[in-house]
Amino acid sequence: MKRRHLILPALCAALAACAPAGTTTTQTATGWPIAPRVNPDDYMMRDAASLGLTGAEILPEAAAAIRTRLAGEPAAEGNAADTVNAYDAGDGTGAVVLTRSGLPDDSIRAEQHVVEFQLRPDPQVEGRVLAVPQAYGMRQQCYRAADPDAWTNQPCP
Repeated sequence: MKRRHLILPALCAALAACAPAGTTTTQTATGWPIAPRVNPDDYMMRDAASLGLTGAEILPEAAAAIRTRLAGEPAAEGNAADTVNAYDAGDGTGAVVLTRSGLPDDSIRAEQHVVEFQLRPDPQVEGRVLAVPQAYGMRQQCYRAADPDAWTNQPCP
């Protein structure tokens, strides 16, 4: 268990070094994100298989793959920002949260993709913990909403 907590920060530093300009990548070894767990009341549910993850990735690798697949290139305006946070809840579950702002759509203030994982020991490599995707949801903040800071699972007006 202790080895995992030493590996995660090192991999996080490597991830941050590879991030495109305008992107912030951080890693938290324990805890749960401020975002609620993925459920249809809070998120537009998505197919986790669409992310192309195999379940053979460790959490930081899964975070990098999600960033690459969903964030893509920064918007031409130059004010786009992507933040990727990976969390190990310490109870066999984890999450990757990708938050994007400065998007070209002028109705969307920010969008947030949350992928939950089951974390399980790799049977072939001692100390390695694999992240198996379990649920994927997306929510957004809308500029024209009554409360532009509130997250919604509905399309922005």
